[in-house]
Amino acid sequence: MSDSADRQQISPTQLPPHQDQHQQDAGRSLKRIARSGGANLLGSGLSAIVGFALIVLISRRWDPETAGLFFAVSSIFLIAVAVSQLGVDQGLVRFLAWNTARNQTSVNRHLVRNGVTVSLCAAASLVVAAVVFSRPLAELLRGGPASEQTMGMVLVFAVALPVAAGYELMLAITRGFAHMGPTIYIERLVRPLVQLGAVLAAALTHADLLWLAVAWTGPYVVSLVCAAAAVAHIARKRPGILGKGARSTDRAARGEFWRFTIPRGLSRMALVALQRADIALVTILAGPAEAAIYTAVTRFLVLGQLANTAIQQVSEPQLARLLANANIAGTRRVAQKLTLWSVALTWPIHLTAFVFADVVLGTLFGPDYEEGSSALRILALAMLFSTAMGPVDTLLNMAGRSTQSLVNTTTALAFDVVGCLLLVPHWGIFGAATAWAGAICLRNIMCFFQVRKSVHVTPVSRAAVFMIFATTVIFLLLPVLGRILLPAQIPFQASILGISCLFYAGLLGVKRRMISPKT
Repeated sequence: MSDSADRQQISPTQLPPHQDQHQQDAGRSLKRIARSGGANLLGSGLSAIVGFALIVLISRRWDPETAGLFFAVSSIFLIAVAVSQLGVDQGLVRFLAWNTARNQTSVNRHLVRNGVTVSLCAAASLVVAAVVFSRPLAELLRGGPASEQTMGMVLVFAVALPVAAGYELMLAITRGFAHMGPTIYIERLVRPLVQLGAVLAAALTHADLLWLAVAWTGPYVVSLVCAAAAVAHIARKRPGILGKGARSTDRAARGEFWRFTIPRGLSRMALVALQRADIALVTILAGPAEAAIYTAVTRFLVLGQLANTAIQQVSEPQLARLLANANIAGTRRVAQKLTLWSVALTWPIHLTAFVFADVVLGTLFGPDYEEGSSALRILALAMLFSTAMGPVDTLLNMAGRSTQSLVNTTTALAFDVVGCLLLVPHWGIFGAATAWAGAICLRNIMCFFQVRKSVHVTPVSRAAVFMIFATTVIFLLLPVLGRILLPAQIPFQASILGISCLFYAGLLGVKRRMISPKT
């Protein structure tokens, strides 16, 4: 959708005089987000814990060089999945939600069919490229002649690419119709648990790299079948949402869809690359063993990001609906509440990672991984800053500003890649963490000012500032003081964290009205 059209749709001057109705819409949206977000948060928590357990299991069972190679190829796989999506998943979420909100569902079927076809064709093209270049890629990652196991692993991931792409599209369709159940149950529960079981079986049978890749990718087949069944169930239950429309409107609808989706696809690709490319760069520049340590550091932060991911996924269709109805006041209220919730849920985790980085890495992964504590600390600071900015990128995209989001993400990716190339040869994984942290902050700053200017929303509120101050005192100042005064043994360190959690539980009880979706 063009920027001029977006400005017309979300301009404050377009607000109707029914402010009470706008507040009621915002209240209903917050309740839906809280209800679905709570379930999604529980599912995301389990998913993050299982994903983290996978990293621990692979790091403990296989040697650092083997683990580093696997982490590098799996990261490239996730980047390839994002490339194959071409933004179709985000486009379906936004346009299915907009069309449903405006009772314009006649074109939904054509958008789904067209988007899924294009995305799967892109995935097939990437499979061909992966097969052709499997040996050069394996040699680049190993820094020498490629083994048959490494090449076999690359081919297994290539074959799994269309399956993972189709799976992501099916879940996006369900979210576009505001059905979070499939994402919660399949993506958060079924796939991670089956994946953990398969990798555990591979570890117990002393499997090589090839069979480890099969164990990791195989659960995508089961998940695709479940997700496709969920889409079919929604279509049978609500047949009107995929109604057939007149051919005369299809071309215009598809054009609008792709004008939003193509920039969003490039942005999504850049975002996943921003999150994963540094692992591949560390593998090439510093070796697979260093990449294994860096992967352990970066994946630990997923535990802190789970709340943001859960809240973002359930908030996208609600924010799209509010913006489609030009409800700026309601959008502002929802965005500020989302920021408050994100700070309340993630700051304790990231502050704990900052204070206890060496203890956590050494205890979970082994003494060799303690050297990643400095990298973990600087990335934790970047995540604190990112959370405090609020859901700015989600707001940009749901308002149709996918081009601005693309510019932000590609700028951050370029900053990260250049930073890695300059810093990793001298500083190792700390240089990679420094580059990524700078890229995270740069992207969020750009998004924040663009949202203020174009969407007329500031996600930060006084309540969020209060929560930032409170969590800093409870999870930074008190633990640092405790680490200075108490012995370094694990039981004493755990008691410090336990006391902080008790204080925080009391704070949330006192401030429950401030956090409630009803306020």
